[in-house]
Amino acid sequence: MSSSKIISTSPNSLLSQLKGAMRDGIGWYLEKSKAPAKLKVFEFVDPASDETIYLYTSKGYSVLCVGERRFYFDRITGKFDGVSSPSELCVADGLKLSD
Repeated sequence: MSSSKIISTSPNSLLSQLKGAMRDGIGWYLEKSKAPAKLKVFEFVDPASDETIYLYTSKGYSVLCVGERRFYFDRITGKFDGVSSPSELCVADGLKLSD
């Protein structure tokens, strides 16, 4: 399988290629400088398994939720910080419910 690039002489195509090259350059710089990524709230329900996957941020963490598990990443550095217990035992900010 080979990939080929179609080059057009239209101004829109040139502008599109320039924007793509700038985006790639900025992305390369951010990756090399290890800058944290900007994340937006995201939710997805897998139609095959009916499992919900979502992402949200708090003051200190970016949280990736897969099913009942929550994976915490430091919001500034992006480093993995830990995994929480099942969601029915926890409420916001990791506080446990008492009986």
